[in-house]
Amino acid sequence: MKKRFLLLSFTMMLLISCSRSNETARPSLYLIPDGYRGWVAVEYDKDNGQPTEMEGEYTVFHIDQNGRSRTKTLLTHEGWATNKYYYVSEGGDRKELKPGKMIHGATEGTENTNHTIEFFFVGSADEFDKAGDYRREYKSN
Repeated sequence: MKKRFLLLSFTMMLLISCSRSNETARPSLYLIPDGYRGWVAVEYDKDNGQPTEMEGEYTVFHIDQNGRSRTKTLLTHEGWATNKYYYVSEGGDRKELKPGKMIHGATEGTENTNHTIEFFFVGSADEFDKAGDYRREYKSN
């Protein structure tokens, strides 16, 4: 009886996970200037934003020297995604930055101007702890 219950439970979990497989968001790839440390703000649905690029399955965001990126694309959440973060040298070489080591505090919020802003911090855990709230540093232009 216990084995049947476990088998039934496992089968139900498998069916539920398969039925939810379409809830994966398109992953993002963030290209950050080599050596940048601090909060990054990615603004979506901006008239003065850049069109997004694709690299394979990833939507690419170019972060400027001030930690900002603006895109005309509307942020839509369809589920979970595994994003990638890279330092990019002036010559175009990439060095991957790992969440939890150099990427912290990924969050998003909305501003009163009806566009979405995504935030994350680039730096060590100690720098992140000392950085304070991203909203204090962010000023929309």
